[in-house]
Amino acid sequence: MPKEFEYFQIGQKGLLIRDNKILIVKLADQINTWDLPGGRMDKGEIAEEAFRREIKEEVGFNDFAILGIVDYEIWRTQNGTPFCGIANLIKNEKDEIKLSFEHTDFKWITEAEIDNYKYIWQNMERMIKNGFKYYKLFQENAK
Repeated sequence: MPKEFEYFQIGQKGLLIRDNKILIVKLADQINTWDLPGGRMDKGEIAEEAFRREIKEEVGFNDFAILGIVDYEIWRTQNGTPFCGIANLIKNEKDEIKLSFEHTDFKWITEAEIDNYKYIWQNMERMIKNGFKYYKLFQENAK
């Protein structure tokens, strides 16, 4: 692990909802484990730039709107490093999903299907549920 990750890590995930379904991606290096697109900030990166870089790398989106942070959690990694996981609600209605080498599949799941999957972060189910909750609020306020 690079030295800059020894003291604290920040990871950002994207909650993309289309047609009342959220995008999840299957990890290539873990058996039957799902994730949200996104990843860790590199040392010296600005949060938004890091998030946009990770979304482009993982699903190929060049342009998307960040609607806001809908959830976060702080925990310690297996080696004891503090980690802050942030879930951002994002909007992109046109781009095709282009998976990186880190993923083998993707699915669009409904709110009712959230608990049917094993996720990389223990709190990801809650983050996805909050994504749906805040998406509905954005939709109502847009009317």
